Amino acid sequence: MTPEVPTATGVGRIAARIDRLPLTWAQWRLALISQVFWGVIIAADGIPAKVYPFVWLPQHAFGMGAFSLLLAMQFGVGILIGEYLIGIVADKWGRRTALLISTLAIGLLMWPTAFTSNFVVLMVFFGLSAIGLGGVLSTNVVYMGEIIPPQHRGRVMLASQVLAVAVYGVLSNVPAMLWVPGHYVLFIFFYCVVSLVVLVPLALWAMPESPRWLEAHGRHEEAERVLARLEAECLRRSGLASLPEPDLSRYPVVASRHVPMRELFQGEYGRRSLILLVAWILGYSGMIYGFGGYEPLLLKSFGMTPDETFGIILVSSTFGGGIGLAMCSMLGERVERRMVILVSALITVAMLAVLYYVHTLTAAYVLITLSWGATVVWLFSMYNYTAASYPTRLRATGTGLTDGVGHLGAAFGPIIAGWLFTSTAAFGHAGWFAYVMVPGALIPGLIIAWFGINQRRAVLEQIST
Repeated sequence: MTPEVPTATGVGRIAARIDRLPLTWAQWRLALISQVFWGVIIAADGIPAKVYPFVWLPQHAFGMGAFSLLLAMQFGVGILIGEYLIGIVADKWGRRTALLISTLAIGLLMWPTAFTSNFVVLMVFFGLSAIGLGGVLSTNVVYMGEIIPPQHRGRVMLASQVLAVAVYGVLSNVPAMLWVPGHYVLFIFFYCVVSLVVLVPLALWAMPESPRWLEAHGRHEEAERVLARLEAECLRRSGLASLPEPDLSRYPVVASRHVPMRELFQGEYGRRSLILLVAWILGYSGMIYGFGGYEPLLLKSFGMTPDETFGIILVSSTFGGGIGLAMCSMLGERVERRMVILVSALITVAMLAVLYYVHTLTAAYVLITLSWGATVVWLFSMYNYTAASYPTRLRATGTGLTDGVGHLGAAFGPIIAGWLFTSTAAFGHAGWFAYVMVPGALIPGLIIAWFGINQRRAVLEQIST
């Protein structure tokens, strides 16, 4: 039988034991696996943006207004629903269960989009499959953060996210270069197959459930079994004679089977949720989806061919994002995350300002690589900052709520960005550039820098309470 769950605050013995472990391949392996999920799943996030300029637009399947709505459905509504619902699943039934459900949603619900250009059908199935995208967004960084000691968290998370960016960059663009426009059906179907063949086995057999989550839900025997294996591997790989004693005094944990969602809207957590919501909504509406959704169309308007377009996106997403995250991982916990968020937003603004005036192929490679690299640093720093802002019992729900509702920006952002992109085309898309740079990048960076909390080197159970 499952033991009774205490209702009072108890000592987080499991959490304390996790955080005193020496950093070894054991933690790195789990962190990297969680980021493979992000890279594979999010590679499917930009399918409509890549297919529309070179397939559906020449076919006159539907116009720019409908295209903007399709982006809003996938980037915004579907992901919002997924982050909220699967975030609750992750807090109630486990991180690994949530990742498995997310993977199945992509693999089983996206394939009909490969065989139609009907706008309504595309809206329905891109929206449904995007629920899986949202589930990964609300869970992967939560899982990773719960297994890494605080003194190594910044370095390991950002370095692991380099793999996520590399997987995303390659899987998102190499198939596009090979199959769009001529064999775009294979391009779409590819993501369904990879999700089922690669990610489902990883979720079932390569990832133990988070011991922190098990402890927070009173499942102490299971938590002990998982952690005992982790401790044994860390001890063996570290070469230490014994593991250091855990400091139990710093680890209060409320054990509960219920997800007390009202806490997200009260007191200090309410304040944090409000700040995060505003920053996520603006950032997603501008520099993430407002830019990313129209980047292929922008490059096409500069006179780029499909191969040149996807080549620029491949280099910028893989090398730009990877190098940016690698540099930040070297900083580790020496710099406050909220300052990294601000600086990355400023770099994005500066590079896009230059791109407005310079449209050559070389300039596009350099400027978009630098701007997207900074945007990726902003995005992953926001993921990590958000996940560390809530306690274990609320972490996936809080992350899913703020990042998920933040995808409202991904719903209205592409619509506003699309209107500005079209209406100011005669002026070099000036309105679109201004929207992406100011409300879409500069303002959210300033909000987190000014109103955010310090997290450097802090224990999860301390910064989240």
